[in-house]
Amino acid sequence: MKPFINNIDDIMELLDSQVESISWNDFYELRNHPANFIIQKELPDENLVEFFDKGIPKKSCIEFGCGEGRNAIYMAKQGTTVTAIDSSEIAIQNAKDLAHEKSVSVNFLCQDALKGSTYGLYDFAYDSGMFHHLAPHRRLTYIELLKTILKPSGYFGLVCFAWGEDCADEVDDWEFYQQRERVGVAFTKERLIELFTPYFEVIEIRKYRNGVPDTIQGLDFMWTCLFKNRIEIEH
Repeated sequence: MKPFINNIDDIMELLDSQVESISWNDFYELRNHPANFIIQKELPDENLVEFFDKGIPKKSCIEFGCGEGRNAIYMAKQGTTVTAIDSSEIAIQNAKDLAHEKSVSVNFLCQDALKGSTYGLYDFAYDSGMFHHLAPHRRLTYIELLKTILKPSGYFGLVCFAWGEDCADEVDDWEFYQQRERVGVAFTKERLIELFTPYFEVIEIRKYRNGVPDTIQGLDFMWTCLFKNRIEIEH
């Protein structure tokens, strides 16, 4: 760590050092957690299928925290050009293997999505489970990234832990940094609106629906959200 704080990046690095992150390589290698996306690793989210069925712009898409590629592969099957990012080498290799098996093309990248290179512009950005594992200071970086990569009137889809469902830590941002062990942060609907509406229009925030055929099941403890970029002119 640098001995002095000279800019915002130094502050972010300092805060990063205070937060222990999950070892996602261990998570995907050991596979000892009964997570739905581990058990049902080839099925997409029901809300993602609905977004595509409703005709959101989808010529170019990017997914953050893609894991083993189930949603990215679904999007590619719909004729979309997809870039999908995850920090776990094991998850990305499994995703590449699955895409090859399904004969679809996805640009899988193994890197920290918030510290990567410039990604370009996209019609649609998607995140099913990364945002709620970010420390509060990195949510700011995340939103700035979304503002940079979404085309005017582009869309952003999000799936995250819902407050009140006994699925994740129900803490405010100050309490977050006092914890030693973290399993993810739950959000109220009001907090999601507060975070995103300065820059994005809320199209929908609802709970995940189980029972939709050919989609992952057992995620009714999650919010599903769809936002639209407020910018109407070219970046």
